[in-house]
Amino acid sequence: MAHFAISTTPADPVRPYLEGVAKSLVDRLYGDKGPAWGTKLSAIEETILAIRHVLSEKMLDEALQRQANAVDERPAPFQGCPKCGSEVQKDPDKDDHRILPTIVGEAEWGEPGTYCRKCRRSFFLGRQT
Repeated sequence: MAHFAISTTPADPVRPYLEGVAKSLVDRLYGDKGPAWGTKLSAIEETILAIRHVLSEKMLDEALQRQANAVDERPAPFQGCPKCGSEVQKDPDKDDHRILPTIVGEAEWGEPGTYCRKCRRSFFLGRQT
């Protein structure tokens, strides 16, 4: 099986918390004595992968939704049209519930749309996909 290295450095600020969550999840799943004798390693791996998937998608959804909720606070480089740089206006007809596939799962969030009068196009600010 091929493996590739994933840097865990971005998780360092919350590593002690994550280790506590991991211990709590194992307690909830398997109890104090761990998995029952005879449980295959592959079954444990599948359970952990399922949890990682749910956690990854939920964290991604939450992070993207929080960023979208702060649209009025976006920095100057994200305030103009990405094509021409002109000022944009809110496009109430384009408020959208977005779903995008990512490397950690499906990302889902609501985001306000914007409109550029010069380019005559609607789009979403804040995220380069």
